[in-house]
Amino acid sequence: MKEYSLKELSKGLNAGEWTSRDLVKMYLDEIDRIDKSGPKLNAISEINPDAYKLADLLDKERSDSGPRSILHGIPIVIKDNINTNDQMHTTASSYALKDFYAPKDAFIVNKLREAGMIILAKTNLSEFAYFMSNENMPSGYGSLNGQVKSPYSNKIDPLGSSTGSAVAVASNLIPVSIGTETNGSLMAPAQNNSIVSIKPSLGLVSRTGIIPISHLQDTAGPMARTVEDVAILLEFLVGKDPEDKQTKKTPKKSYKFSKSYKKATNDLTIAFLKFSNVKYSKEEVAIFEEARDLLKPKVAKIVSIELELPDMLNHKTLIYDFKYNLNKYFDTNKKDIKIKSLKELIKFNIKNKERCLKYGQSIFEAAEKTQGTLTEKEYLSERTQIERQANKFTALMEDNNIDVIVTSRRTSHAPVAGNPVITVPAKALTDDKPISLFFVSKKFDDELCIRVSYQYEQLTKYRLSPNFETR
Repeated sequence: MKEYSLKELSKGLNAGEWTSRDLVKMYLDEIDRIDKSGPKLNAISEINPDAYKLADLLDKERSDSGPRSILHGIPIVIKDNINTNDQMHTTASSYALKDFYAPKDAFIVNKLREAGMIILAKTNLSEFAYFMSNENMPSGYGSLNGQVKSPYSNKIDPLGSSTGSAVAVASNLIPVSIGTETNGSLMAPAQNNSIVSIKPSLGLVSRTGIIPISHLQDTAGPMARTVEDVAILLEFLVGKDPEDKQTKKTPKKSYKFSKSYKKATNDLTIAFLKFSNVKYSKEEVAIFEEARDLLKPKVAKIVSIELELPDMLNHKTLIYDFKYNLNKYFDTNKKDIKIKSLKELIKFNIKNKERCLKYGQSIFEAAEKTQGTLTEKEYLSERTQIERQANKFTALMEDNNIDVIVTSRRTSHAPVAGNPVITVPAKALTDDKPISLFFVSKKFDDELCIRVSYQYEQLTKYRLSPNFETR
């Protein structure tokens, strides 16, 4: 089936070439053919039983009064740690939450509905966003629905926690999806599934109604096959949320990403960053040099920087954040959820250990030992130290008048410091070694890394669709 962009789908809807009902059927057929039959990728957790009903309502609304937005009547799938107040569960891919229906839409789900999108399905993820166990738990595994698989090769790790959202887009089960990231869970699965994603600046997108790890790092973000579609979708996610204090810190400026991603980059300075303590393959070096040569005529200035990649032990602080934030989430939903605390979650898993503890729950247990108040001296000291390390990227950009950093290695700098980062495939994935480039800019300068990454994408267009015949 053809891979349609958001603009192509919207144009077809406006021209009457297809209806939203047609699109729902088309993508549900692909889910059945590829995800549930065929390669059985297991990206999709649950189908929305109201999908056709919603499509019919939006088709009628289009006919009666016109579309709400470019996204009107287009299906999307979202990661199953995001609340939806409908007939779908919110489970974090955990057997412990298999019966939980959220009492209220997440803020961003409401934004998607307001734009006229159809929440077609929820996607599987690494259980509790890959923050459950250190005991060799594979990416994309959850006790509720099992293992998500790469559409390209069984030898490729789907990586990170937003695995189902990435695999669904890569496999053309959907045009766009929503994932979440704390430290790499948008960037990692996007890279390994050869798609595009952006981790927005912390505070640009609300986290209300999303099962958390850390209020200091968590964010949702779009996943798509092109920079254009990521930019369009991100614009509709932006908004100040009274329940999320981070969004109140968002500067008052235009975030019209759908209008700006094509803007020329000849006013920007970009830095190609290598790490002195990292060994690069010949392929990585060639990709880096090619990107530099391609972008040089497109920007005002290019600089080369080399520094040591620090060992940033983010895990230490997330252990403390997790208990505090998860217990708050459970408390917010206490009238509707059987599990009331991290402690109860641990007990449930022990009671159902054959199903729930295939890989243990060592992270849960370590988090439960903390006070859950974020007041411990060790935590405060570790957080200060890691933020100082993470802010090196921002300092580098500010001190050298750099607009965008380009690197071939995913790091913890952007997730910890709250900088935006976007990833774009840097090779045609015909082997088992996916490589992407990462574009980082200063906080709330999301537009700049989008503009530069778009230029790179248009100059290369490396992404290949999975070949299920040879998989």
